[in-house]
Amino acid sequence: MINRIKYLRISLLNSCNLNCFYCRPPQQENDTYVTKNYDNFQNSIKLLHTLGVEKIRFTGGEPTLYKQLPELIQFVKKTNPDIHTAMTSNAILLKKKAKTFADAGLDSVNISIDTLDENRFCSVTGRNKYKDMIDGIKESIKYIPKVKLNTVLIRGTNDDEAHDLIQFANKLKVDIRFIEFMPTKLNSENSDQYISGDEIKASLPYDFKPIKNDPSTAARYETSSDLDINVGFINPVSHSFCAMCNRIRLTSDGRLYGCLFSGESFNLFDALAKGYDVATNEVHQLVANKQYKGCSRKTGDSAFFPSFVNMGG
Repeated sequence: MINRIKYLRISLLNSCNLNCFYCRPPQQENDTYVTKNYDNFQNSIKLLHTLGVEKIRFTGGEPTLYKQLPELIQFVKKTNPDIHTAMTSNAILLKKKAKTFADAGLDSVNISIDTLDENRFCSVTGRNKYKDMIDGIKESIKYIPKVKLNTVLIRGTNDDEAHDLIQFANKLKVDIRFIEFMPTKLNSENSDQYISGDEIKASLPYDFKPIKNDPSTAARYETSSDLDINVGFINPVSHSFCAMCNRIRLTSDGRLYGCLFSGESFNLFDALAKGYDVATNEVHQLVANKQYKGCSRKTGDSAFFPSFVNMGG
Protein backbone atom coordinates (compact mmCIF):
# COMPACT_ATOMS: atom_id res chain seq x y z
CA MET A 1 0.00 0.00 0.00
CA ILE A 2 1.10 3.60 -0.48
CA ASN A 3 0.41 4.54 3.12
CA ARG A 4 -1.02 8.00 3.51
CA ILE A 5 -1.32 8.84 -0.22
CA LYS A 6 -5.11 9.10 -0.62
CA TYR A 7 -5.66 11.91 -3.10
CA LEU A 8 -5.06 11.83 -6.86
CA ARG A 9 -5.19 14.93 -9.04
CA ILE A 10 -5.54 14.23 -12.77
CA SER A 11 -4.78 16.94 -15.33
CA LEU A 12 -6.97 15.70 -18.17
CA LEU A 13 -5.66 18.13 -20.80
CA ASN A 14 -3.55 21.26 -21.00
CA SER A 15 -6.00 23.23 -23.11
CA CYS A 16 -8.15 25.98 -21.66
CA ASN A 17 -10.87 28.38 -22.78
CA LEU A 18 -9.29 31.20 -20.77
CA ASN A 19 -5.79 32.64 -21.01
CA CYS A 20 -5.03 33.79 -17.44
CA PHE A 21 -1.70 35.61 -17.32
CA TYR A 22 -0.51 33.91 -14.12
CA CYS A 23 -1.14 30.41 -15.47
CA ARG A 24 -0.31 30.34 -19.17
CA PRO A 25 2.93 31.71 -20.67
CA PRO A 26 2.59 35.14 -22.33
CA GLN A 27 1.23 35.04 -25.87
CA GLN A 28 0.61 31.31 -25.63
CA GLU A 29 -2.96 30.39 -26.41
CA ASN A 30 -4.37 26.95 -27.01
CA ASP A 31 -7.94 26.58 -28.14
CA THR A 32 -7.37 23.16 -29.72
CA TYR A 33 -9.03 20.90 -27.21
CA VAL A 34 -7.37 17.53 -27.63
CA THR A 35 -8.98 14.81 -25.53
CA LYS A 36 -7.22 11.49 -25.38
CA ASN A 37 -5.89 8.74 -23.12
CA TYR A 38 -9.32 7.76 -21.78
CA ASP A 39 -8.37 4.09 -21.41
CA ASN A 40 -5.06 5.04 -19.81
CA PHE A 41 -6.86 7.24 -17.29
CA GLN A 42 -9.22 4.38 -16.45
CA ASN A 43 -6.34 1.95 -15.89
CA SER A 44 -4.43 4.49 -13.82
CA ILE A 45 -7.44 5.17 -11.61
CA LYS A 46 -8.05 1.46 -11.13
CA LEU A 47 -4.45 0.83 -10.08
CA LEU A 48 -4.09 3.85 -7.81
CA HIS A 49 -7.37 3.12 -6.07
CA THR A 50 -6.13 -0.38 -5.21
CA LEU A 51 -3.07 1.33 -3.72
CA GLY A 52 -5.10 3.58 -1.45
CA VAL A 53 -6.47 6.55 -3.42
CA GLU A 54 -9.85 7.61 -2.03
CA LYS A 55 -10.32 11.00 -3.68
CA ILE A 56 -9.85 12.02 -7.32
CA ARG A 57 -9.84 15.59 -8.58
CA PHE A 58 -10.06 16.33 -12.29
CA THR A 59 -8.16 19.42 -13.39
CA GLY A 60 -6.64 20.80 -16.59
CA GLY A 61 -6.16 23.12 -18.31
CA GLU A 62 -9.93 23.26 -18.09
CA PRO A 63 -11.41 19.79 -17.37
CA THR A 64 -14.91 20.62 -18.65
CA LEU A 65 -13.38 20.61 -22.14
CA TYR A 66 -12.57 16.92 -21.82
CA LYS A 67 -15.39 15.31 -23.78
CA GLN A 68 -15.41 12.01 -21.90
CA LEU A 69 -15.32 13.49 -18.40
CA PRO A 70 -18.90 12.39 -17.54
CA GLU A 71 -18.00 8.82 -18.52
CA LEU A 72 -14.79 9.00 -16.50
CA ILE A 73 -16.69 10.18 -13.42
CA GLN A 74 -19.14 7.30 -13.91
CA PHE A 75 -16.23 4.88 -14.20
CA VAL A 76 -14.82 6.10 -10.87
CA LYS A 77 -18.16 5.64 -9.13
CA LYS A 78 -18.56 2.15 -10.62
CA THR A 79 -15.09 1.28 -9.39
CA ASN A 80 -16.11 2.33 -5.89
CA PRO A 81 -19.03 4.64 -5.11
CA ASP A 82 -17.21 5.85 -1.99
CA ILE A 83 -14.41 7.48 -3.98
CA HIS A 84 -14.89 11.23 -3.73
CA THR A 85 -14.97 12.79 -7.20
CA ALA A 86 -14.04 16.44 -7.51
CA MET A 87 -13.19 18.97 -10.18
CA THR A 88 -11.50 22.36 -10.39
CA SER A 89 -13.03 24.55 -13.09
CA ASN A 90 -13.28 28.12 -14.35
CA ALA A 91 -17.08 27.57 -14.64
CA ILE A 92 -17.31 28.95 -18.18
CA LEU A 93 -19.10 25.81 -19.44
CA LEU A 94 -20.86 24.83 -16.24
CA LYS A 95 -24.12 26.60 -17.09
CA LYS A 96 -24.56 23.91 -19.75
CA LYS A 97 -22.73 21.01 -18.09
CA ALA A 98 -23.16 21.19 -14.30
CA LYS A 99 -26.21 18.90 -14.23
CA THR A 100 -24.51 16.40 -16.54
CA PHE A 101 -21.50 16.16 -14.24
CA ALA A 102 -23.72 15.91 -11.16
CA ASP A 103 -25.79 13.15 -12.75
CA ALA A 104 -22.56 11.29 -13.56
CA GLY A 105 -21.61 11.34 -9.88
CA LEU A 106 -19.49 14.45 -9.34
CA ASP A 107 -19.38 15.17 -5.61
CA SER A 108 -17.77 18.60 -5.54
CA VAL A 109 -16.35 21.41 -7.62
CA ASN A 110 -13.90 24.19 -6.81
CA ILE A 111 -14.51 27.19 -9.06
CA SER A 112 -11.88 29.80 -9.81
CA ILE A 113 -13.06 33.40 -9.50
CA ASP A 114 -10.38 36.07 -9.25
CA THR A 115 -12.48 39.20 -9.66
CA LEU A 116 -16.02 40.56 -9.62
CA ASP A 117 -15.14 43.34 -12.05
CA GLU A 118 -16.00 42.45 -15.65
CA ASN A 119 -13.29 44.63 -17.19
CA ARG A 120 -10.71 43.28 -14.78
CA PHE A 121 -11.86 39.74 -15.58
CA CYS A 122 -11.11 40.38 -19.26
CA SER A 123 -7.69 41.76 -18.35
CA VAL A 124 -6.76 38.78 -16.15
CA THR A 125 -8.18 36.03 -18.37
CA GLY A 126 -7.87 37.49 -21.83
CA ARG A 127 -11.50 36.56 -22.52
CA ASN A 128 -14.88 38.29 -22.35
CA LYS A 129 -16.51 35.43 -20.43
CA TYR A 130 -17.43 37.04 -17.11
CA LYS A 131 -21.18 36.41 -17.39
CA ASP A 132 -20.56 32.79 -18.37
CA MET A 133 -18.49 32.33 -15.21
CA ILE A 134 -21.16 33.84 -12.94
CA ASP A 135 -23.92 31.78 -14.60
CA GLY A 136 -21.77 28.67 -14.29
CA ILE A 137 -21.28 29.22 -10.55
CA LYS A 138 -25.01 29.64 -9.97
CA GLU A 139 -25.88 26.57 -12.06
CA SER A 140 -23.31 24.48 -10.20
CA ILE A 141 -24.86 25.40 -6.87
CA LYS A 142 -28.18 24.05 -8.14
CA TYR A 143 -26.87 20.60 -8.98
CA ILE A 144 -23.42 19.75 -7.61
CA PRO A 145 -23.50 18.72 -3.92
CA LYS A 146 -20.54 20.82 -2.78
CA VAL A 147 -19.29 24.04 -4.37
CA LYS A 148 -16.34 26.15 -3.24
CA LEU A 149 -14.79 29.27 -4.71
CA ASN A 150 -11.05 29.76 -5.22
CA THR A 151 -9.32 33.11 -5.60
CA VAL A 152 -5.67 33.68 -6.42
CA LEU A 153 -4.80 37.01 -4.84
CA ILE A 154 -2.30 39.09 -6.78
CA ARG A 155 -0.88 42.35 -5.46
CA GLY A 156 -1.93 45.29 -7.58
CA THR A 157 -4.42 43.21 -9.54
CA ASN A 158 -7.22 41.98 -7.28
CA ASP A 159 -6.01 42.17 -3.68
CA ASP A 160 -8.48 45.03 -3.14
CA GLU A 161 -11.41 42.68 -3.81
CA ALA A 162 -11.02 40.16 -0.98
CA HIS A 163 -13.87 41.61 1.09
CA ASP A 164 -16.22 41.91 -1.89
CA LEU A 165 -15.49 38.31 -2.90
CA ILE A 166 -16.29 37.09 0.61
CA GLN A 167 -19.59 38.96 0.53
CA PHE A 168 -20.35 37.46 -2.88
CA ALA A 169 -19.64 33.95 -1.57
CA ASN A 170 -21.62 34.60 1.60
CA LYS A 171 -24.65 35.64 -0.44
CA LEU A 172 -24.42 32.38 -2.38
CA LYS A 173 -23.79 30.38 0.83
CA VAL A 174 -20.60 28.76 -0.49
CA ASP A 175 -17.16 28.70 1.12
CA ILE A 176 -14.33 30.67 -0.43
CA ARG A 177 -10.57 30.11 -0.24
CA PHE A 178 -7.83 32.65 -0.92
CA ILE A 179 -4.71 31.17 -2.53
CA GLU A 180 -1.28 32.76 -2.39
CA PHE A 181 0.29 33.63 -5.73
CA MET A 182 2.56 30.63 -6.14
CA PRO A 183 5.95 30.36 -7.86
CA THR A 184 5.72 28.84 -11.33
CA LYS A 185 7.92 28.80 -14.39
CA LEU A 186 6.74 32.37 -14.99
CA ASN A 187 7.24 33.95 -11.57
CA SER A 188 8.69 33.39 -8.12
CA GLU A 189 7.70 33.85 -4.50
CA ASN A 190 9.80 37.05 -4.55
CA SER A 191 7.65 38.62 -7.25
CA ASP A 192 6.21 42.01 -6.37
CA GLN A 193 2.82 40.48 -7.26
CA TYR A 194 2.96 38.08 -4.31
CA ILE A 195 0.87 38.89 -1.25
CA SER A 196 0.71 36.63 1.80
CA GLY A 197 -2.47 35.12 3.14
CA ASP A 198 -1.73 36.62 6.56
CA GLU A 199 -1.64 40.10 5.05
CA ILE A 200 -4.95 39.55 3.32
CA LYS A 201 -6.58 38.19 6.46
CA ALA A 202 -5.33 41.12 8.51
CA SER A 203 -6.92 43.53 6.03
CA LEU A 204 -10.39 42.00 6.36
CA PRO A 205 -13.03 43.36 8.77
CA TYR A 206 -13.94 40.02 10.36
CA ASP A 207 -13.36 38.49 13.78
CA PHE A 208 -11.92 35.32 12.31
CA LYS A 209 -11.63 32.24 14.49
CA PRO A 210 -9.96 29.05 13.28
CA ILE A 211 -12.05 25.90 12.99
CA LYS A 212 -10.88 22.30 13.09
CA ASN A 213 -9.17 21.40 9.83
CA ASP A 214 -8.08 18.10 8.36
CA PRO A 215 -4.27 18.22 8.67
CA SER A 216 -3.86 16.93 5.10
CA THR A 217 -5.92 19.69 3.47
CA ALA A 218 -4.25 22.68 1.89
CA ALA A 219 -6.73 25.24 3.25
CA ARG A 220 -6.88 26.47 6.81
CA TYR A 221 -10.52 27.44 7.37
CA GLU A 222 -11.76 30.18 9.65
CA THR A 223 -15.20 31.37 10.62
CA SER A 224 -16.71 34.64 11.73
CA SER A 225 -19.91 35.64 13.49
CA ASP A 226 -20.45 38.08 10.61
CA LEU A 227 -20.58 35.32 8.01
CA ASP A 228 -22.65 32.25 7.16
CA ILE A 229 -19.72 30.58 5.40
CA ASN A 230 -16.17 29.50 6.13
CA VAL A 231 -13.20 31.34 4.64
CA GLY A 232 -10.11 29.34 3.78
CA PHE A 233 -6.53 30.50 3.35
CA ILE A 234 -4.17 28.39 1.23
CA ASN A 235 -0.67 29.65 2.01
CA PRO A 236 1.85 27.34 0.31
CA VAL A 237 4.56 29.99 0.16
CA SER A 238 4.34 31.59 3.61
CA HIS A 239 3.15 28.55 5.59
CA SER A 240 4.08 25.29 3.92
CA PHE A 241 1.56 22.50 4.53
CA CYS A 242 3.62 19.93 2.65
CA ALA A 243 4.56 17.92 5.74
CA MET A 244 1.05 16.45 5.83
CA CYS A 245 0.58 16.11 2.05
CA ASN A 246 -1.44 13.07 0.93
CA ARG A 247 -1.60 13.67 -2.84
CA ILE A 248 -0.01 12.67 -6.10
CA ARG A 249 -0.50 14.18 -9.57
CA LEU A 250 -1.04 12.63 -12.99
CA THR A 251 -0.57 14.71 -16.13
CA SER A 252 -2.46 14.36 -19.39
CA ASP A 253 0.49 12.57 -21.01
CA GLY A 254 0.80 10.05 -18.20
CA ARG A 255 3.53 11.42 -15.97
CA LEU A 256 2.96 10.76 -12.29
CA TYR A 257 4.47 13.25 -9.84
CA GLY A 258 4.78 12.90 -6.09
CA CYS A 259 4.90 16.65 -5.65
CA LEU A 260 3.94 19.78 -7.53
CA PHE A 261 7.46 21.14 -6.96
CA SER A 262 9.44 18.01 -7.74
CA GLY A 263 11.24 17.06 -10.92
CA GLU A 264 10.90 13.38 -10.07
CA SER A 265 8.26 11.52 -12.07
CA PHE A 266 7.70 8.52 -14.31
CA ASN A 267 5.26 7.72 -17.09
CA LEU A 268 2.49 5.68 -15.51
CA PHE A 269 0.82 4.98 -18.85
CA ASP A 270 4.03 3.36 -20.14
CA ALA A 271 4.51 1.43 -16.92
CA LEU A 272 0.95 0.09 -17.09
CA ALA A 273 1.59 -1.13 -20.63
CA LYS A 274 4.31 -3.35 -19.12
CA GLY A 275 1.94 -4.73 -16.49
CA TYR A 276 0.34 -3.85 -13.16
CA ASP A 277 3.28 -5.27 -11.19
CA VAL A 278 5.73 -2.99 -12.99
CA ALA A 279 3.47 0.03 -12.50
CA THR A 280 2.88 -0.81 -8.84
CA ASN A 281 6.61 -0.99 -8.15
CA GLU A 282 7.14 2.35 -9.89
CA VAL A 283 4.40 3.99 -7.79
CA HIS A 284 5.90 2.61 -4.57
CA GLN A 285 9.30 3.99 -5.51
CA LEU A 286 7.92 7.42 -6.38
CA VAL A 287 6.00 7.66 -3.11
CA ALA A 288 9.00 6.43 -1.11
CA ASN A 289 11.04 9.29 -2.59
CA LYS A 290 8.33 11.91 -2.07
CA GLN A 291 9.68 15.02 -0.40
CA TYR A 292 7.77 17.22 2.07
CA LYS A 293 9.78 20.44 1.82
CA GLY A 294 7.35 23.10 0.67
CA CYS A 295 7.27 25.31 -2.40
CA SER A 296 9.35 28.22 -1.13
CA ARG A 297 12.57 27.70 -3.07
CA LYS A 298 15.19 30.11 -1.79
CA THR A 299 17.90 29.02 -4.20
CA GLY A 300 16.25 30.74 -7.14
CA ASP A 301 16.43 27.48 -9.13
CA SER A 302 13.20 27.40 -11.11
CA ALA A 303 13.99 24.17 -12.99
CA PHE A 304 11.30 22.26 -11.14
CA PHE A 305 8.73 25.02 -10.84
CA PRO A 306 5.39 23.74 -12.12
CA SER A 307 3.45 24.90 -15.12
CA PHE A 308 -0.14 25.03 -13.88
CA VAL A 309 -1.53 24.65 -17.36
CA ASN A 310 0.13 21.21 -17.49
CA MET A 311 -0.21 20.09 -13.88
CA GLY A 312 -3.44 21.68 -12.74
CA GLY A 313 -2.06 23.50 -9.69
